Amino acid sequence: MSAYPVSVYGAIPSLHITYVEPFINPPQLAVKSYAPYKRFAIEIVDDGLDTAGLRIGDYAIFREQGWPNDELQVVCVAFGNDMTLRILQGIQSREPILRTARDVVSEQRHRNDFIVVGVLDGIIKADFVEFMEVEEEAFDWGC
Repeated sequence: MSAYPVSVYGAIPSLHITYVEPFINPPQLAVKSYAPYKRFAIEIVDDGLDTAGLRIGDYAIFREQGWPNDELQVVCVAFGNDMTLRILQGIQSREPILRTARDVVSEQRHRNDFIVVGVLDGIIKADFVEFMEVEEEAFDWGC
């Protein structure tokens, strides 16, 4: 079975917001499924989304998407250079709620206050994480 590279953008928490540096030559996580859209990976560093199956040491695979299609999806959100992972509730509302599992963190924000960078597409459990090296010419998104 083929492995496909997904760039790892680092470790981003869900229980607080953190400053994220721009990514230059990020490591590549090996995933077993092809996707026709661009994806990125985030290392899970806290238990704020454990009821969504995301545990410390796992890698969340996100598809680049501007806004979720369904309620209560896990999203990677940016407030300028600050980022966090949250569950998005009230996607039709002007002021949706960004929350964690069991509402440890729950805040209502105007949808112009943040940008959804990606929507959860899959999880690689910590026991199955495998990195790969990719030459620049070896992988083409086909765009």
